[in-house]
Amino acid sequence: MNRSFLFGAAAAAGALMLVPGVAGALGRAGRPIVRAGMRTGATAYDEFRKAGAEAYEHMEDIVAEVREEMAADGDDADAETEAPDDGGAGPEDDGRPG
Repeated sequence: MNRSFLFGAAAAAGALMLVPGVAGALGRAGRPIVRAGMRTGATAYDEFRKAGAEAYEHMEDIVAEVREEMAADGDDADAETEAPDDGGAGPEDDGRPG
């Protein structure tokens, strides 16, 4: 917006306020509009808040599933990397008589 438009809008608003009765009429007409806007905004806020909470829950569920999968994969990897089976001969049974 350029400065001349803003100056013109301010001048028009000031002129309207100087005319008797116009300010009161605008105030009476504007109140229901402002209330409707506030009500719409509050409703939208509640709906967005609910949607955000629901999305957060879904993300928590996904994170929990991924962590469970990672833990299961870690357990499988630990089982595979344990000491290899050497045929049952341990230090107490090394095959020598004795």
